[in-house]
Amino acid sequence: MRRRFRVVLDGEVYEVEVEVEEGLSDLETLLRSLQTGIVRSVSTTGREVGARAERAIQAPITGRVVEVRVKAGEVVDAGSTLVIMEAMKTRVEVRAPKRGRIREVYVKTGDVVKQGDPLLALA
Repeated sequence: MRRRFRVVLDGEVYEVEVEVEEGLSDLETLLRSLQTGIVRSVSTTGREVGARAERAIQAPITGRVVEVRVKAGEVVDAGSTLVIMEAMKTRVEVRAPKRGRIREVYVKTGDVVKQGDPLLALA
């Protein structure tokens, strides 16, 4: 069964459609879908952004964002440091897997994220 949800993120309202998994609550299904990138479609003010979850660069660890070195619209080369994270006094650099343009940055300095959370979208 498919369900539609309204999600508010940083003041913007998104409509999300997901396939509800048997045995899970609607909230658990929504969270799993958002984390794994299997959101069928997401729209905000009429623009379609559904496939973006598949291009998201995800947090390699659970930790705090120490520094965001890029902004939306910026072109980066493969291997460029995008975000620096810290967990248990260990710093991890999140690097671009390929050359591309930063479409959107989902985190800011000081945010605490879980492993697998989207950090930014690279096109």
